[in-house]
Formats: sequence, C-alpha cells, structure tokens
Amino acid sequence: MKQRESKLDQFAGTLADMEAEKKTLAEMRDWLKDEGVTCSISTLSDFLAGLRSRQLQDKLLAQIASGARQCQAVEKQFGANPAPELETLVKLHRVLIMQMSTQGNVDPEFLKLADGMLRTAMDYASGKTKFVQKERELKLAEDKFQIEVCEHFLVWFKDAKAQEIANSSVSNAEKIAALRKEYFKDVDELQASGKVVLPA
Repeated sequence: MKQRESKLDQFAGTLADMEAEKKTLAEMRDWLKDEGVTCSISTLSDFLAGLRSRQLQDKLLAQIASGARQCQAVEKQFGANPAPELETLVKLHRVLIMQMSTQGNVDPEFLKLADGMLRTAMDYASGKTKFVQKERELKLAEDKFQIEVCEHFLVWFKDAKAQEIANSSVSNAEKIAALRKEYFKDVDELQASGKVVLPA
C-alpha cells in the first residue's frame, strides 16, 4: 500500500540524519519551523517512525535481492565446481560467528545471530563426537566378538569330539546341531530340570 504523502517527505533525509545525530524532537520541530513548516511533536514522531519502518523494509528487500544474487552465483559455481565439504562449511561457520560477535558491539541483533550460530556449531560438534564414540564402541565390540570366536575355534580345534563332528560326512546343518548339543548340553539339562525357563 502506498504511503500517504506528507509535507515532511521533502525533509526525510535531513530528519533521518538529525535523528542519527540524536537530535530531540523539539530541536527537529524548531528546525522545520525555520524551514517554513509547522507540525506537532506527535506528527513528527509518527513521521519518523514510519520513515524508520520504510528504511527497514528497504534494507530487508535489498538483503533478499543480494541473497538471491549470491545464491545464483553459488549455484553457477557449483555447476562448474563441486560443493564444499561439510568440514569447510563448519570452518566458514566459525568465521561468521566471530564476525557476528565483533559486530555485536555495534548492533545487539548480531549477538543474537552469533549465539544462534554458535549453538548450531556446538550441536554439530557434539553430534560428531557422539558419532565417533559410537563408531569406536562398535569397532571394539566387533574386535571382541572376533577374538572370542577365534578363542572358541582354538578350543574346539583341540577337542577330539569337535574334530569328530567337523570331519563327519553329515551336512553342515547336522554338524552345527551336533556341536550345539555337545557344547550347550549343560544349558539344555538346566532347562529340562524346570529350574530355569529360557525366553523363547
């Protein structure tokens, strides 16, 4: 919707500069009076509020347009070159956090952005640490299982009964059943006694 014209429009730039210089509304009103324009403090305040709002909208639109141009440039580059690795993006993220923190001395909004970005970076680092730890645990479990299998194999290799079953001419399924019966007979006997019921 088009902003309604105001007699103060022609002085918008000067009034914005005066507000940036921390001039009071009364000082601005007196200056306008010297320029031949009379208005109330409330009218001047409303005009400045509207001016700030329009400036913010213009800035946001400019950022959106700039972002769109950057996206197009990035997509064009990705067409010729592969996208950066995740580690590269994380390093860039850290640089941006530092920049936002520095600019936070000028604008508190940058501190909020830096805080949000820092939390994201910390979540990533925490997730990566957990992943590496889980991967290590799985590797240790795999190594332990392989060692135990080898230890059992050595025990069975020395066992005459196991050799007899392994060298028999029956099928592998029958060999496995015979080995199970031989080496887990104490479990079967315990279950048969009724003292222990194994889960199905």
